[in-house]
Amino acid sequence: MGLLIGNLELDALTSTVFIIATGFFLGSFVYVSRTNDMIGALKSLLPKGKSRKPLPGPDEPL
Repeated sequence: MGLLIGNLELDALTSTVFIIATGFFLGSFVYVSRTNDMIGALKSLLPKGKSRKPLPGPDEPL
């Protein structure tokens, strides 16, 4: 038993590896989209607490 797509014929082992790789690839997208914390990442770049002052310009030292 294999997989036939148009003129492409895959044997059982190749189609099994293809299906597993596709599942892993799509699962990684789901994992990253669920665990990605863009708001937390952006907040970590901002100054914290009462020391809020404007960031230095391009010609000013840090």
